[in-house]
Amino acid sequence: MNQFTFVLTLFFLAPTIAFLTQAPPRHQSACFAKNKGRQTNVPKPLPTGPPAQDISLPDDCTMEELIGAMGGGRLKKVARKNRRLRNQKIREGKAVLNEKGEWVPRE
Repeated sequence: MNQFTFVLTLFFLAPTIAFLTQAPPRHQSACFAKNKGRQTNVPKPLPTGPPAQDISLPDDCTMEELIGAMGGGRLKKVARKNRRLRNQKIREGKAVLNEKGEWVPRE
């Protein structure tokens, strides 16, 4: 009877001991490590190209030739940038409409 009680006690205690023991510490792998270098949310500085004065186009250049040389996507990007800069100047009051309906720098 004593042996039976001992075995029965072990049978009920064995599953609870598994929850009471401490799990071994996990090894941290390098692929999940935090970045110690440059912050990831800081934008990288943009590369600077040649100034606008250095870029020259022939006088008889048509829009089709320009699109063929530079690409439509790049021209859209340049137009978007120019619109953004123009609108910023308008908001700041640095550009006004002339009699032809064009935005010109305030004098």
